[in-house]
Amino acid sequence: MRRAYQFILLMYPRGHRDQFAEEMTSVFEEAFAERRGQGWNWSVRFALAEVTGLIGGAAGAWFHRNTVPATTPSDTSSDMGLPQDLVEAQQRVNWNIARMVRAIANHQFERARVHSDQERLARENLRVLREKYGMNS
Repeated sequence: MRRAYQFILLMYPRGHRDQFAEEMTSVFEEAFAERRGQGWNWSVRFALAEVTGLIGGAAGAWFHRNTVPATTPSDTSSDMGLPQDLVEAQQRVNWNIARMVRAIANHQFERARVHSDQERLARENLRVLREKYGMNS
């Protein structure tokens, strides 16, 4: 089943696979092992649901790849003349968004909620810093 899952992961953009495939496969294997213990019917239902989810997730990853810039905390350049605390605040927002997307991709919705809450706080901090530096936009 692992090989089939990894084959379907090839539908995701390369960057997404590089970043998430190992963890996604690990989570799938753990969940599939649990379902195997519940009987053949549950295993098949679980596998079909996962395949469907992967296909939808791949479509979403391609869509977001083309609409949302992939940023990490190290992507923001500090040589743009921006105050360092403002740059770091933006990096925290970007980092929390990336973690939230990763959690959702792995069906870890409670973790995604935590990152969503952290992103909201980081965004508020960024707003305050923008006001401090007169950069409201």
